Amino acid sequence: MLKFSSPAPPQSYLHPEAFTPFAAAVTQASGGALKIDTFYGGTLGNFGVTYDRVLDGVADIGFILAANAAGKMKKLDVVGLPFEAKTGVAASMALWRMYEKGLFADAFDAVRPLGLFTFPNAALHMKTAVKTLEDVKGKKIAASSSVSGKVIVALGGAQVTFRPDETYQAISRGIADGSLMPFTGMATFKILEVAKNHLDAALGSDAAVVFMSKKKYDSLPQKAKDAIDRYSYASFSEKLGRITDEQWAEKRALVKDSTVTLPRQEEARWRKAVAPVTTAWAKETPDGQKVLQAFRAEVAAWDKSQAANK
Repeated sequence: MLKFSSPAPPQSYLHPEAFTPFAAAVTQASGGALKIDTFYGGTLGNFGVTYDRVLDGVADIGFILAANAAGKMKKLDVVGLPFEAKTGVAASMALWRMYEKGLFADAFDAVRPLGLFTFPNAALHMKTAVKTLEDVKGKKIAASSSVSGKVIVALGGAQVTFRPDETYQAISRGIADGSLMPFTGMATFKILEVAKNHLDAALGSDAAVVFMSKKKYDSLPQKAKDAIDRYSYASFSEKLGRITDEQWAEKRALVKDSTVTLPRQEEARWRKAVAPVTTAWAKETPDGQKVLQAFRAEVAAWDKSQAANK
């Protein structure tokens, strides 16, 4: 038996849409060589410890944000940079292709990725309307990652650090004026109840990983490995990316009447304001410029392939 640990809230769309079907498909394909049992809601460990739980055998397969991998997956933070990818599936497939080409070899020395994907682009969910850079100035905006915090500061706001599950109360109590998170998170954590103005812009994403320890994978019988291989890797990454895009559209529709986008001239101002965040990331991250250029190339290649298939 393999234990699949997801620290995501039990109601997360990832469970019924992706993880449970994956576990069932692999179990069936193995012909009795293995069985995958799922453990959701952090029963085997929260996001902060799941990477270690997989390495020490408490769980066999884990799902985490790349930022929770004990600092080993910093290069995957490239997806957090603003205005780099429009869709989750484009960013997800870019990450997988980069992994295949060896750009993340140091990040996966101890674990084997079964799927790499990104959550949808973050949007601003605010108490007051935001239509220009001036509307952001001085606002206290909740964010949970280093890159998103730098984006907020570059836009003229002030980052206040809260986990997604703490953000509702922070806004409700006036500790924060709003939040930077995807529409999916907005719905899951009910942010739309306390922040009723929404700005849809490609303000960066979070990389996520489904993985198992290399040691555990290597110990499995060949029939079990074949079953895992059949439903993992590029196909699983693409499925996860497409699911995030579908969920983004569904959750955005909940607030479509109170959601605005940036006109072209205003978006140009925002892009200019956050450009130093991207420059600094590329300089401070090992091989950062190489990773950024590769990400842009893979996103462009994916977008081109999809346009050609229409």
